[in-house]
Amino acid sequence: MQGEFLSELEGKITDVVIIPVPEGTRVNARFSGTLRGPKVNGSAEGTDYVLFREDGTGIMHVHGVVTTEEGELIYIEASGFVTPTDQKGLSDMKETATCQTTSKKHAWLNTTLLVSEGYSNTRTGEIHLKYFAPFTSNE
Repeated sequence: MQGEFLSELEGKITDVVIIPVPEGTRVNARFSGTLRGPKVNGSAEGTDYVLFREDGTGIMHVHGVVTTEEGELIYIEASGFVTPTDQKGLSDMKETATCQTTSKKHAWLNTTLLVSEGYSNTRTGEIHLKYFAPFTSNE
């Protein structure tokens, strides 16, 4: 992944609701975890709303909140894809994300597009994502 490395999420799925729908299977997965990196550190929690299509690809829509080490709140909204791999239970994840915050320290996030890549493991409930800023609004 190119761009400035911001943070890494080590998380765990804490609750899952599975809903059959005409388009496939909808999975609402609550998660929590820890963010560590050169730009953002803290805890994260939220819900990943995924629609799994017949081909196994999941279309993700994520809403979450990061609480920084300083106690400041950052709202994050992400969209992307989760695709199964050849390894049972492992799926690749790719997202784009935007943030909203009143934090002065993290105000740059209000105008920065984030991208992430990583994986999820349905056998263990683990989530691992690395977040990058491929460019900023000032470029």
